[in-house]
Amino acid sequence: MRISVNNKVIVSFLPNSSNANSFISKIDFADSYKIELLKDEEIKEIYLKLLSNNSTLIKSLMSFRNKIMSLFGFKTEIKHSNNVKDIQVGNKVGFFTIYYVDEYEIIAGEKDKHLDFCVSFYKNDTILTVTTLVQYNNFFGKIYMNLVKPFHKLVVKNMLRNLK
Repeated sequence: MRISVNNKVIVSFLPNSSNANSFISKIDFADSYKIELLKDEEIKEIYLKLLSNNSTLIKSLMSFRNKIMSLFGFKTEIKHSNNVKDIQVGNKVGFFTIYYVDEYEIIAGEKDKHLDFCVSFYKNDTILTVTTLVQYNNFFGKIYMNLVKPFHKLVVKNMLRNLK
């Protein structure tokens, strides 16, 4: 059963009560999208559903990204989990290390030599907002982000549209 009311993904902004700004010292790139949910689920369940998206598009894009970026020293490790108990600060779930968890928000991300990023998964009632914040650590990080930006937007929107 789908948990989204419709597949309408709306450009948004980081909610004021989010804690994501605490995890990035300088924001060089940010984007945010929201979607209305059909039912009220815990943020941990929603997070796992988003990361377990089995869309062919996402699988293909991530596989291509990992092959190319591993040549340049980017992290490509993925740890799949379907257990909410794994969503704890310091654990790695999907591409992301969990930085923060409460009943409304999960913040996860990675710190790399080229760039640091965090993603806020923020639920307020039946609205889910996913916000990405990126800090470039060097010129290659900026080039990388500019190359992947269109794909990043495509992946996030696709994940939200296919939330089941």
